[in-house]
This record gives sequence, structure tokens and C-alpha cells, in this order.
Amino acid sequence: MRLSRKRPILAATLALTAAALGALVAAPPVQAKAPQSASLTVTGDADDPVTEGRSYSFATASGDGFNVWGTANHLTVQVFDPPAGPWTIDLSAPVGQSLAVGTYTGATGNTYESPLPGIALSGNDRICSYGQTGSFTVTDISWGPYGYLERFDATFEQRCNYSTGSARGEVHVANPPAPPVLAVGVEVAASGTIDTGTGEATVRGTVTCTAPATVYVEGQLRQAGHGQLAEGIVRAEVACTPGAPIAWTSSSPSFSATPFRRGDVAVTANALSYDTTYDIFVSDSDTATVRLKRS
Repeated sequence: MRLSRKRPILAATLALTAAALGALVAAPPVQAKAPQSASLTVTGDADDPVTEGRSYSFATASGDGFNVWGTANHLTVQVFDPPAGPWTIDLSAPVGQSLAVGTYTGATGNTYESPLPGIALSGNDRICSYGQTGSFTVTDISWGPYGYLERFDATFEQRCNYSTGSARGEVHVANPPAPPVLAVGVEVAASGTIDTGTGEATVRGTVTCTAPATVYVEGQLRQAGHGQLAEGIVRAEVACTPGAPIAWTSSSPSFSATPFRRGDVAVTANALSYDTTYDIFVSDSDTATVRLKRS
């Protein structure tokens, strides 16, 4: 008889170690992403130190390289490859608020953890050396899961302190609709085998996935009886494709003084994979009582 308990898990992590494939750690890093399409246009008055009175226009359609990163509160769009240096626009809502459609006035150069909106435009290695003020209007913004930015459109105006001129511009970002988050599943089969000569136990099962992914399976075997305990590990790597369960197999000797024997063994299997779209780890686990038979 097979006794099983499923525990689906979906979480984010900063790093994965070989010894902790079954553990998830929260708080994913904010990572720069290249958008499918983006544009940034900037014009300025003669006394504006950032533009120096000139106009600039960048777009992915023209071959310019863009990166976008941030959070619901704060968004940064950067053109990273102009010959004279990158251009960057940072826009943020007041602390504790999410960027939303609307006009933000009274913005300052403090774009992090400020009770006021934030704005910071820089380009060609030129910045507002003594701070800045400004405003911006978000005309469209749409987020998918885990900070996936689908759309962002905004206009902005910035004036450097001690300057009589301003810089003005608009920024647009567009990505495909957010795809589904990767999901994986793991099952432990009800029967396994035991090599009575070596005491090595073999267990098997299947993994599933909603998109092509490498799935790592790790876990533990425990067999108690007559006051003794045999313990081993589960470890497998599976190239998973969606559509049907993919088999995995793991063999392990006992790492205690007691070898495995025929009969029931408690098996825990944790499956872990990485969603490259959302930069998160996803996992599933299964525990089962497996009957070991002679191979």
C-alpha cells in the first residue's frame, strides 16, 4: 500500500546550493531585463546641464540597447550603449505606494524610500550635480507576476537645482503578455528494489512540468526496524518536457551502519526547477511509503 502526501511549493530565492536543492529562500533580486521594445526621447532648454539644449532619441527599433529594472514602486529604464555614455530615467512613487496611471508632481532626486515622488534623468555622463525637482505622468502601466513589466508609458520634466532650463521627454516600454509561471510536480512510485548483496535501494517516480525545464530531484530514504535505522539519499536530474510524466530513478546505499533490506522504506522527494522568465525557483514534494523488493 502506498501512503503519499503532496506539498506543492512556489517561492523565490537568491541562490541555490547543491546541499539545499529542496529549500527555497524568499526575496528575489531585482534584475535588469532587456525589453522587447522601448524608446526614450529627451529634449532640453539651453540652460539644462543634462541635455545642454540638445535633443536625443533612442529606440530598440533603431538598434539601441535597453535595460529595464525596478519594483512596483520604482522603475528604471536605461539606454546602455550610446557612444557618449548611457542615458537613464528613474521614476518612483512615494514610499509605500505603487506606480500607477496619473500625474506625480513635486518629485525630487531621491528615488528611494522617499515620501515624495522621485525623478532622476542622466545622460552622456551628465547629471544634476546639486539635485533636481520635476514631475511625471504615467499614462499606462501593467505588471505580470513577479515584477514582470508588460507595459509602461510616461512623460516627464526635470529641472536641475540652480538651473533656469528643464529637460523633458517620454519613455515607452512594451513586452509580450506575461507567460504562465513554471510549475513542476513530483511523484514517488509505490514500489522499489533492493540489491540484497550490496544493500543498495533503488526508488523511482515521475516529474511533470508546464514548460521545458531541468528538474532536480533530491530527498531521503529512511528504513527503521528492530531498533536500527538505514538512511540514504534520493538524487536525480531530469530533462522535463510538458505533456506527459517523465521518469526518474535514484539508487543509494545506506549511509548508516545498517543496510537497507526488503520491506517498507519512507521516501521523501523534493523536485526543484528554475523559471528563467521570472527568475524564481519553483518546487514540489512528495512523501511515500515504498515497498522494496529484491531486484
